[in-house]
Amino acid sequence: MQKTLMNRSADKLIKKAADCFDLAETQHHVAEAQHEGAGRQHCSADELEASARKLEVLGRALEADAAEIKGNNTEAVAREISVPALPTVPAISSASRPSAKSAP
Repeated sequence: MQKTLMNRSADKLIKKAADCFDLAETQHHVAEAQHEGAGRQHCSADELEASARKLEVLGRALEADAAEIKGNNTEAVAREISVPALPTVPAISSASRPSAKSAP
């Protein structure tokens, strides 16, 4: 019974990860079109790129959680979205990531 619940939870995480990847891919394509379209939309395109990258990270984390729940016996396959990196998109800084606190 508990294994069934764990598998259902893992399956939901996999679906959410797939949704993140789908949305990230869409945002990458919209951002690319905006970058090509006009300089005045540059800021908006950068924001979409940053959002897409965060969604990809979230999707990978959800897949990893699902794999852990299922005991690494999952059909989840990480997708790579082939969009060239833009030099104007800032990398996610360590200041924006939650820090891991060590036990005293």
